[in-house]
Amino acid sequence: MTLRDRLRALDRLQQARTFKVIASVLVTLASVGGIVAIGVALKASGQPDLAPAATDAAGTAIDQTSRILRDVVSARTSLGSSAAMIGIAWGLCLVVIWLGLSLTYLGLGVACALPLWGVWLTGIGRDAIPMIAGLGVLAGSFIALMRGAMLLMSLPGPVFAIARNVLAESTRMRLSAVFIILLIFMMAALPTLLDSEQPLRYRMQAFLQYGTGGAFWLIAVLTLLFSCATVAFEQRDKIIWQTMTKPVRAWEYLLGKWLGVVTLGAVLLGVCASGIFMFAEHLRGQPAVGERAAYVAVEERGVAEDRFLLETQVLAARVQVDPDPLPLDDEQFRKNVNARAETFINEVLGDMAPGPERRVREAELRAEIERSLGRAVQDEYRAIEPGRREFYRFSGLGSARNSTRPLFFRFKVNAGSNPPDQTYKVSFQFGGTAPEVREVGLGQTQTLPILPGVIDEDGIAKLVIVNGDAGTMIANPETISFPPDGLSLSYSDGTFGANFARVVGALWIKLAFLAMVGVFCSTFMSFPVACLCAFTIFFAAEGSTFLLASLENFWTEDREGKTLYFNTAVSWVATGIGNAFTVYGDLRPTARLVEGLKLSFSTMALGAGVLLAWTLILFGAGVGIFRRRELATYSGN
Repeated sequence: MTLRDRLRALDRLQQARTFKVIASVLVTLASVGGIVAIGVALKASGQPDLAPAATDAAGTAIDQTSRILRDVVSARTSLGSSAAMIGIAWGLCLVVIWLGLSLTYLGLGVACALPLWGVWLTGIGRDAIPMIAGLGVLAGSFIALMRGAMLLMSLPGPVFAIARNVLAESTRMRLSAVFIILLIFMMAALPTLLDSEQPLRYRMQAFLQYGTGGAFWLIAVLTLLFSCATVAFEQRDKIIWQTMTKPVRAWEYLLGKWLGVVTLGAVLLGVCASGIFMFAEHLRGQPAVGERAAYVAVEERGVAEDRFLLETQVLAARVQVDPDPLPLDDEQFRKNVNARAETFINEVLGDMAPGPERRVREAELRAEIERSLGRAVQDEYRAIEPGRREFYRFSGLGSARNSTRPLFFRFKVNAGSNPPDQTYKVSFQFGGTAPEVREVGLGQTQTLPILPGVIDEDGIAKLVIVNGDAGTMIANPETISFPPDGLSLSYSDGTFGANFARVVGALWIKLAFLAMVGVFCSTFMSFPVACLCAFTIFFAAEGSTFLLASLENFWTEDREGKTLYFNTAVSWVATGIGNAFTVYGDLRPTARLVEGLKLSFSTMALGAGVLLAWTLILFGAGVGIFRRRELATYSGN
């Protein structure tokens, strides 16, 4: 039997249903066995002694500290991350098996492993091993998921047929092929660019930022370019004649194009997300600063600060709570607004004749005065004079009261012009605890860990801040203040893995919206113009949060109260753009992941609902435009 005959026999074997069933059962049993083995090994390893037993009056605080430290170290003995990694590998193996490529992938894996093993033994080019292995794994995952997506799009109907052609086109078109290759190379090379001298938490944040954010931006750019190209090029080259002369409706054509682009985005995002998660777990198992081995501090007792901050602030899903606003006397506040409005309106509109225009202008000025006065009252509430103290309340913390994770108090102190070479001593006192004096830099965000015991039975944490040293009663020279986002408490409410899955889902929702933007623009524009419009919408959506924040310092009137018409027009346009994409900008999935903040299901549902509504609107408009175009008219040439 020749080699070609043997290869054909092996191919027939891996295509057989019996072989697929047996291989799937073996892979499943191996995965379950791996999880059980890891669980037994982790249970046998035990945990180090972290804190002494609580036997004195401070027993409650000691117990809470011990529980927090044990919870941090328990990440080493948690099956969650190991099971997730094994689950990802199990899913990819099943896809490969049922595509009839199991023996092919096994042979390719052995062929790639042999030279890597040789490099490892000889030591030549050992630094390139992670990148080479990453390239092989990511490329193999992309091919398998792409084949799986093609199989999924083999369902009957014109919509799936068009979507399948879009997926096939994505691998043939040089435009998309370049981006796919670039994306795979970037994901494989990124781990090698991390600075091993940095603390582990900073390396993890850098990897999550550039891995997740960089992957999304590359996939988003590819999505916009490819969604514009797949429709515009078919019209330009008259390939669309072959489709629209068949019994294919306009909505089926556009829906198939959108579905194909969205599926391509899901494949690429799935490949990148699985790679990011698996390497993040690998990086998590590296020694942190102050550890002689992962999760083993140099002092043999307690937890290294770098590990503690990594597990509780970065690889977390924290909920952030702002202090309750200052309660206002509504009647007195309304009197103050009316008194100020009467004087201000007479100064600004003294020469304007009575009528509808004046009444509208008066209502606008009154609303602006009410907003500015409300902000001024709250700004004054967040300002503390030298030697004085202020009381703040954080409510809605009932679920964090019995948590095994610490709370984190985040603050930023401003004073004068915030000279960088000057520090202030500020005292913080939560509940009935002793005041803690901190020497803080001005204009810098800092974090203070807090025990959950400061939360009372009503789910409220009470805070007293003193502008000075509460022990020596020495005050700072100037008034300190906190910006609107300069005071917050956060607590853990979930796991990193679940939060990461929600972040990936939010990124895919964004890609689905961007795909429809590209398809819509290309229905009535040429490729360059469609790309220009699509990227303008993309950048406006991504920058909507910054745009709305910058408008707070954008003046539409001069100091004499006269309207600046050009600035007013700019403000109207910018406000409209910012408000149109507020939900898109507020999702902030990558920023939440890097900061360890939870992306809740309610936020995801709101974002998905709004973006779905915009997608349906664009889809309806695109179908209406497409129906009125003569796409398949024979010209006689």
